[in-house]
Amino acid sequence: MRRSLALSAAALVAAGTLAACSSDDSSGEMVGGMTECTDEIVNEAAQEYALSLSAENAWYPDTVECADGWAVASGMIGLADPPADGPMGAPQSIVFEQEGQFWIPKQGQNVCGTIDGDTYPSDAEIPEALFLAGCLSG
Repeated sequence: MRRSLALSAAALVAAGTLAACSSDDSSGEMVGGMTECTDEIVNEAAQEYALSLSAENAWYPDTVECADGWAVASGMIGLADPPADGPMGAPQSIVFEQEGQFWIPKQGQNVCGTIDGDTYPSDAEIPEALFLAGCLSG
């Protein structure tokens, strides 16, 4: 019994040590943590989203707005190899929620709540500051 308790304690110490060490990689940079809301980082997530729809897509960014762990990237999804007269497509907004070190795309019908005009709905998940950009435009 004592031996199993000692082994359990040793396993807990080892697990704690590994967990503490797992936040560093060999380059000395932090692994994990929280992502930042910058044009570059959010537009990179928007590009990944565009590619998830079709390998021929590209994201043509316009603006990025952020609030309370959410982001809205506004721009256009068009062909990665656009015609000579430039990229074509309809303007759109992509809503993201921050989950740790990632921006996760969210569908408007799931996070915008019950839309009735341009009033912020009480059942919306997206912050009110992003409601117009993420739910009523593009």
